[in-house]
Amino acid sequence: MSGDGIVVVKENKKEKSLLGHLFRLAMFAVVVYGAVTAVARVMLRLANRMEEDNDGSETKRYLNFMNGRNIRFQREKVSDVEVNAVAGGVELDLTEAELSEESEVLVRAFMSGVVVKVPPMVRVEVDDTDVLSGFMNLVPNYEHENLPVLRLKVQSLLSGVRVEMKAE
Repeated sequence: MSGDGIVVVKENKKEKSLLGHLFRLAMFAVVVYGAVTAVARVMLRLANRMEEDNDGSETKRYLNFMNGRNIRFQREKVSDVEVNAVAGGVELDLTEAELSEESEVLVRAFMSGVVVKVPPMVRVEVDDTDVLSGFMNLVPNYEHENLPVLRLKVQSLLSGVRVEMKAE
C-alpha cells in the first residue's frame, strides 16, 4: 500500500483577538467581584450577629472583614475580648476600659494588621502562634504582683500584631 488514501489535515488555530481577551478578562472580573461581594455580605451578617451579644456583657466578640476598624472601650467593664480580623486592620483600644484582675484578649488575624493598646501599669502575658507574621510587644515587663494581668493570645497568618502602652 502506498498510503494514497490517507490525507493529513493540519488545524489552523484561530488567532484570538484582543477584544476577545478583554471580554474574557472583564467577565472574570465580574465573577470575582460578585463572589467577594457575596462573601462580604455573609461575613457582615455574621459580624452583626456576633456583636449583638456584646451589649451589657463583659465578654466582647468582634469580626472584621476587609475593612478598617477602631474598637474603643470607655469606662466599660471588660474581662474577655475576641477579635477576628480577615484582610483588614483593627485597633483595639483598652486604655480607658475597666479591666478585671485577669483579662484575656484573643486575636486571630489573617492577612491583617492589629494594634492592641493597653493602659499603663498592666502586666501583659503573651502566647503567640505566628505563621509568616510579625508580633511586637512594646509594653514594659512589670514585676509587681499586684498589677492587673492581661493575657494576650495571638494566632496570626500573614499578619502583623503590635501591643503598645498608652503614654502617661
